[in-house]
Amino acid sequence: MGRSCHGTHLRSPSSHLVIFFVTYNDHPSGVYWSQVTDVVDHLNGLGMERVRLVAMVSLRKFSRSRRTIRDRHPRAIVVPMIPRAHNWRINWIWLYLLCLIYRPTGIIGRGIFATALALRMRAKGLVRTVCFDARAAYGAEWKEFRVVDDDALIAECAELERQVVNEVDLRMAVSEALVDHWKQELGYTEGRYEVIPCTLGRDLESCGPIGSPDLRAELGWGPKDVVLVYSGSTVGWQSLDLMDQVLEKVLAADPAVRALFLSQDDPHIQALMTRFPGRVARRWFPHNEVLSVLSVCDVGLLVRNPSITNRVASPTKFAEYLSAGLQVVISEGLGDLPPLVRANHLGRVLRTGEIPHFAQPSASERENAIGFARDSYTKAAFDERYRRLIRCLGPSRFKATDIARSRSSVADDLQRTLVTVVVPSFNKVRYIREMVASVQGQSHTNWEMRFVDDASTDGSRELIAELAATDARIILHLLPENKGANHCRNLGVDLASGEYLLFLDADDVLGEHCIRDRLRIASQGDFDLVVSTMEVFQQQPGDGTNRWVPSAKDPLAEFLRHRLPWSVMQPLWKRSFLLRLGGFDETFSRHQDVEFHTRALFDPCVKYCTIVDGPDCFYRIDEQRKVLKPFALMEGFTRSALKYYSKFYEQARRTGRHRLLVGIIYQTHIQLIHFRKLGRITPAEYQQLHELLMDPAIKQSLGWSKQALLSISGFYNSLPVRVPGVNMVLYRLITL
Repeated sequence: MGRSCHGTHLRSPSSHLVIFFVTYNDHPSGVYWSQVTDVVDHLNGLGMERVRLVAMVSLRKFSRSRRTIRDRHPRAIVVPMIPRAHNWRINWIWLYLLCLIYRPTGIIGRGIFATALALRMRAKGLVRTVCFDARAAYGAEWKEFRVVDDDALIAECAELERQVVNEVDLRMAVSEALVDHWKQELGYTEGRYEVIPCTLGRDLESCGPIGSPDLRAELGWGPKDVVLVYSGSTVGWQSLDLMDQVLEKVLAADPAVRALFLSQDDPHIQALMTRFPGRVARRWFPHNEVLSVLSVCDVGLLVRNPSITNRVASPTKFAEYLSAGLQVVISEGLGDLPPLVRANHLGRVLRTGEIPHFAQPSASERENAIGFARDSYTKAAFDERYRRLIRCLGPSRFKATDIARSRSSVADDLQRTLVTVVVPSFNKVRYIREMVASVQGQSHTNWEMRFVDDASTDGSRELIAELAATDARIILHLLPENKGANHCRNLGVDLASGEYLLFLDADDVLGEHCIRDRLRIASQGDFDLVVSTMEVFQQQPGDGTNRWVPSAKDPLAEFLRHRLPWSVMQPLWKRSFLLRLGGFDETFSRHQDVEFHTRALFDPCVKYCTIVDGPDCFYRIDEQRKVLKPFALMEGFTRSALKYYSKFYEQARRTGRHRLLVGIIYQTHIQLIHFRKLGRITPAEYQQLHELLMDPAIKQSLGWSKQALLSISGFYNSLPVRVPGVNMVLYRLITL
């Protein structure tokens, strides 16, 4: 998911930026403290984006719940839920208002309902990135244990889980088993996720025995008795019926065994206490006293039925038992835990029908358990995964003015950074020498040029071979047949040796400090790309007045509406990001750079910086270039426009931007009319291409109002005389 931002000199574009951590219908409890408030506190301690807890709690006893949460976490925003479970969707109003006030860059939703509400905020354009904090297989849990007595709501829960898993940008799963469940049952195929099991709360992170033998004496149990302990709730998935069966056999077989339940009362516990008087006890302690009690016990019990709920679980008590120095007895198939228990000698995995023999753990076994909890089940053990998530949930775009420059000299480090310049070329011999000279004249000298010749026939190969013979930094790759610029660029990325990379066409040139200046910005933050300003020229670099300045507030929206904020030469890329992105889509004959940049900006974890300054690269307008096959050219543009529209429609819909995509249809339509008016294509060819562009599926997705505006623009642009500014008005209306 990318490297962390730890240690960079990056600051947020605005000091008020925040990430929401949203909970829905989660009540204050020990689990809430360890898995919610402690997590938020820990995330805020990483020195990255600020995380704010938003708790939606039951209207019943709301004041007490609010006070309890804010006593533990003073900055929490606590709001009342709309009563009745089936009204959960109405609570979007709270989140909508809070998003308007705080403008979060991302939302972490704990559970399916909080996350579904967050997705609605994304669809309204109020938040960019949504992360699903998945604690369970919710649909299976509701069905298996009848969490609510409402078949319709249970069915809705299952479908909602499918939607959430597949539509969010990021996922936190408590186990790999849960991710496997998504793949097998919910159609999950790809997307970023991090496995972060239930970890120790700060009340228990001391990781060491702190108890005393007083409890044993109070219960009448001796120092040599083997005390098995269960700590937790009595809800259905805790399988107290199965624990009853196991303990009955164990207690009957070994008179030295005792059983302690740290839980509320339950008929199964009462039955054991009746059958084994004096050997089974039940107590209830405040959350902050549990570790002290556990540490005078010997074995922690995690005995559960093989339900789907349990097969994907990460019980909070696992880490708590270990932190108290206990051995753990665990059922086979309980989340990811049995292999850990076996591999790290943390206890034993209970086989079906087995009557295990228990002994008190040795001092070394207790130390081993405590050390494992400390190393593997504190929140700090997952800092790198948390950083990756928070990096993705923070702002994606920065400006060069947002960079807090390092005071230390980085010039020497930058010179050691290799940058690859990828140059695809087909029959550009008259420009190659000038292009190469502009790269050789760079003030940053540690570069390599991957020149990929696409089966040129004009002497390009011979010229670049001659230049490469005098400069070892130029590496020539010859293609035996023409494959297109997309293929050439992808090949260059694959072969590149540099940590950073930029694309340069054979007829364009770079300014003297282009690589140096972009690299300086890149070194100050964990950016996937740094985008600079480009100028268009005809004869000599600098003779033009048209500049492409990456100043758009929302570049992704501009790409979608086909008002392109930058071109292929303007970014400096981190090569690892390009490899993760998958390079250029070689099925696009046109608009390949538009598709490529759109896909990059849709990446939920992309971080980029724009430099709004003087131009550092120059794009040549070749007056000698002629369109030899205008119909084929326009057919390529039309098919690529349709392909682009279809490829990004669903992604754009999820972020409320799908209506912008009509921009590429509009621009292609105007271009077709322009070619017809100039006589480059015949009326019959125009009609053929127009019918291709107005695909029935496209028209249906546009709606009648957009279709009407396209018709009006078509009529207006067919007129012999046009009024300046009308096309801009039509374009803005059609891409609203």
